[in-house]
Amino acid sequence: MASLDHIGIYVKDLERSLKFYADIFNFPEHRRFTAGEARIAVLDVGGGLLELIQRPGAPAEAPEGGWSHVAFHIDDYDGMVSKLEGMGLKLRKVTLGDGSRIAFFKDPDGHDIEIMEKGMSQ
Repeated sequence: MASLDHIGIYVKDLERSLKFYADIFNFPEHRRFTAGEARIAVLDVGGGLLELIQRPGAPAEAPEGGWSHVAFHIDDYDGMVSKLEGMGLKLRKVTLGDGSRIAFFKDPDGHDIEIMEKGMSQ
């Protein structure tokens, strides 16, 4: 069986993206390295890694239809929604039939991020 190792996304400004993900999720930095002209930081997202890649010639923003979103389970959904709204982020909030609550927002480079709280039947 295969398991998730990491998801890699291109970012315009590595430091800005690191701060964004640290401010919201408090993901610890796993490591940093360079590969050619690319500067890469890897964050531990609990069960996998998120690789932030800044390199010349990378797409200016998340490619339309390139991928849908990455989702993170949140223990304190209401607190996180409050925090995100306080940061001025626009949220699309949905409550599913099983009581799960989800909200979508964009990171500084236009990548879609979902936070989720599982419903009682999960």
